[in-house]
Amino acid sequence: MKQKLILFDVDGTLVTRDRVHDICFSVGFRKVIGIDVNVVEIYGVNSGKTVRSIVSDILEKKGFTGNEVLSKIDDVLDEMVEYYEEKIESDQSLESVSHVMELLAELERRGCVLGLVTGNVERIARLKLEKVGLLDFFRIGGFGDSSTIRSELALEAIKKANEKLKIQFDKKDVFVVGDTPLDIGCGKEIGVKTIAVSTGPFSIDELKRHNPDYLFNDFSDVSSILKAIEGI
Repeated sequence: MKQKLILFDVDGTLVTRDRVHDICFSVGFRKVIGIDVNVVEIYGVNSGKTVRSIVSDILEKKGFTGNEVLSKIDDVLDEMVEYYEEKIESDQSLESVSHVMELLAELERRGCVLGLVTGNVERIARLKLEKVGLLDFFRIGGFGDSSTIRSELALEAIKKANEKLKIQFDKKDVFVVGDTPLDIGCGKEIGVKTIAVSTGPFSIDELKRHNPDYLFNDFSDVSSILKAIEGI
């Protein structure tokens, strides 16, 4: 069997949403721009978006334009990371999604290459996964501080995997796993397989409308997910 590359979203797919991440957005905007934003503004219709896209959208809604937006994004992200680094160890709201540890261990045992495609800032994504004991499973990734376009992050992760492992992964052997319509769209846009799980804010019926290749309520049926990946 050809080696598979499995690219996982983070929030809602690997880990639960955590309070510190909610707050770090507000801290970043307040310190850099001097404005307040709330969780509704951040997450209202933004599930699955990259952090760079979310910050850009909010700045534009607050009246910033063009070069003003570009000049502020990195500063906001830097403040977010600084706050997250300071506070994450004391936060108890972050947990791994049920059964995902079991799935990752079995995928690794079977020789799959595991990577990340996440809208998170890279440093924050790594801190989240480190805290819940999942970081060591992942060898490469595409992260939300490098692009506003999620499909570009997936292509970045595939390129890193090809270069690091000296393997040219065929698109039929690459899977994007996520909990939002944007995760499904990301995989479809670049022509790879998609696995959707209803472990985040979207119901199974809402995800079904976007026609993922495979759809599961959660990760509890590990054997069926493995069969989907292995093409059995």
